[in-house]
Amino acid sequence: MLRSPISELAVFYDLEWVPDAAGAKGLFDLPDDVTELDAMRELWKRSPQFDEDKNPRPFLKYMYSRVVSIAFLSRKTVYNADREQVINFGLNSLPTLPIVDDYIDEGELIKQFLYFVGRRRPQLVGYNSAEADMQVLIQRGIINEISAPEFCSRPTKSYDPGDYFRRWDNEEHLDLAKQFSGGAMMPRLDELAKLCGFPGKIDVKGDQVTDLWLAGDVTKIVEYNQIDTLNTYLVWLRLVHFAGKIEEEEYQNEMDAFREFLENETRKPEKAFIKEFLDKWPL
Repeated sequence: MLRSPISELAVFYDLEWVPDAAGAKGLFDLPDDVTELDAMRELWKRSPQFDEDKNPRPFLKYMYSRVVSIAFLSRKTVYNADREQVINFGLNSLPTLPIVDDYIDEGELIKQFLYFVGRRRPQLVGYNSAEADMQVLIQRGIINEISAPEFCSRPTKSYDPGDYFRRWDNEEHLDLAKQFSGGAMMPRLDELAKLCGFPGKIDVKGDQVTDLWLAGDVTKIVEYNQIDTLNTYLVWLRLVHFAGKIEEEEYQNEMDAFREFLENETRKPEKAFIKEFLDKWPL
């Protein structure tokens, strides 16, 4: 199922985006005083899937999707003083928590994330990320005039490692959703996580992000975004266990280590929201 051994450095990532109101104003020559919501409505109304009653907010093309949050969980294998293997975790986001400024510079978010990935070259792990998150990063990066040569670099030969852009059978950018049937049969991350006994989404769903954005609640968006990366990691851990890439004892030890990491994170005031995630994750 999976060819490669578990990477020493993996980054589990997820993006949140909203309709690009500023872009809509330029595209459709809207007046300067049009509201952000009305500008978004112009994008929705021009979608082929738009239906005033049944589908007033259709899914938009990725180029119309302004990135407002990028969350990423790092998993790194290190060795302690006794030469014992230890897994270190780090939970981060752009913008960082606590939010001190409601102004979100989309270009800076994308630039910082791609710079980090390009320099560190981790294995990227996402859920439906090859067709969604990666495309948003590329298209919105171009729109925002970002230069990311290290991230965009590819090996000379197609079969060499280190290629985030290989279309098929790509474990440098491991899209967990591609391990399952596509279309209507592809499980949602939230549903799969919950059936595995993990918390899944807590109190926010993806279709609420735009309303949270319009309400100015960037903190809630970033918290929701970080929760998705936790579920992505846990589903990945179950997958590598299923594929025989990790022994039973290692699997249980890593699960315990991750829970301990999250418990320590809740002691930070800006990460207190993770306590609800832990409360929904039975021992």
